[in-house]
Amino acid sequence: MLERDKTGRITGNAFSKGASTSVVTNEAPASLLGRESLSYLLGQQYGGSRDIYTVLGYTKNPDVKQFQAMYNHKGLAAAIVDTAPKTSWRHNPMIADSSDGTSRFLKEWESLQSRLGIYQYMSRADILSGIGRFGVILIGTKDGLLSEPIGQVTANDVIFLAPYSESYAAVNTFVADVTDPRFGKPETYRIRVGGDVVSTRALKTQIVHYSRVIHIAEGLLENEVYGEPRLQKVFNRLEDLDKIVGGSAEGFWQSAAPGYALTPKADFDLDVGALSDAKDEFQNYVNGMQRLMAMSGIDIQKLDGEISDPTKAFDVVLSLISGKTGIPKRILLGSEVGELASTQDQSNFLGRIAERQRMFVTPKIVRPMIQRFIDFGVLPAPEGGAFTIEWPDLFYANATETAKAKMYNAAAIKSMTVDGGEPLVSDAEKRIVLGLPVLKDGDITE
Repeated sequence: MLERDKTGRITGNAFSKGASTSVVTNEAPASLLGRESLSYLLGQQYGGSRDIYTVLGYTKNPDVKQFQAMYNHKGLAAAIVDTAPKTSWRHNPMIADSSDGTSRFLKEWESLQSRLGIYQYMSRADILSGIGRFGVILIGTKDGLLSEPIGQVTANDVIFLAPYSESYAAVNTFVADVTDPRFGKPETYRIRVGGDVVSTRALKTQIVHYSRVIHIAEGLLENEVYGEPRLQKVFNRLEDLDKIVGGSAEGFWQSAAPGYALTPKADFDLDVGALSDAKDEFQNYVNGMQRLMAMSGIDIQKLDGEISDPTKAFDVVLSLISGKTGIPKRILLGSEVGELASTQDQSNFLGRIAERQRMFVTPKIVRPMIQRFIDFGVLPAPEGGAFTIEWPDLFYANATETAKAKMYNAAAIKSMTVDGGEPLVSDAEKRIVLGLPVLKDGDITE
């Protein structure tokens, strides 16, 4: 793990099988400190005399704990993190090899998947990986030697899977040998195996070898380890929404329970303590069951407040969040499958999800997991030497869209009928196109 020693140097170590390589440098790696140092320039104006981030109360460089807290407590933040993974995993992928579906590889994969529930762990890890910079799936085996590389094992030796976010998993050491194919990648992890369960002696932090871990990171750019948290670039916008919604709620509260001013009437000589007695009398009326106020020489003036409509400000911020995340506003505020979204919104969004399945979920989650099992003998080699991963179609038609399609089909059928001549399609074929049952006495039987 990279750390700063007493002299201010960045130190760390990494090891590969059978050897250990230490890292000592006076310069922090750009991937660790470059973005952090640049973040302090955010909001600087007029040569640093004005800091917009400070003035507006923004968090300048949120960390994984703040992302986790935002995810745990803010519904919209959870929707931003959850929506793409949940939609991506709406249907399980279809695994195939060159066989007709009866190969030993496919049968044993289906058996292993069914026993361990692999797909649901993949989908959970997909969500967790977006809270911080990465997530992992721990592969548990009967030997229990988490810090050691996995040897050749059988399917029965794999006994559990466990997903973790960056809140409970950290890279412990990196491979520093430039001749190693895994250069710059994790060699070992430090995982709190109990996750968010209260730690006990049985569920403590352990060192885990990389061969027992599937590393999942989305939005990788300059390295293969740390991606981009899904809340990172909208964190301040979520803080804006807190101000808008919270300020509006507080304004409503203050106006719904207005203030009052108690003042002596003009040219009225109050006794000592009369104003204090009047205040007590008024408090009993407002807060108690007393419905009468006995006061003399006191004027009561209601202090009216004004409630501002937060709709426009809320919509502006939500539009910025939607633009960055690629999630339509109606899907963010509606259900995760987008029944409330327009047809165009849903089509665009599902197109992005299909691309995400192809460019991220398949190569970074599904394929590495299956290949890891093949490499260590848990699964036999696929027939033909390779396997493919395909996803079912995400697009589906609702009742209105289905009705429109049938209407267009009916118009097309009508246009194919020649006036005064024989129809180009039979009654049975018309029923098939319109999605109706074929009558037994039709040209085409059931």
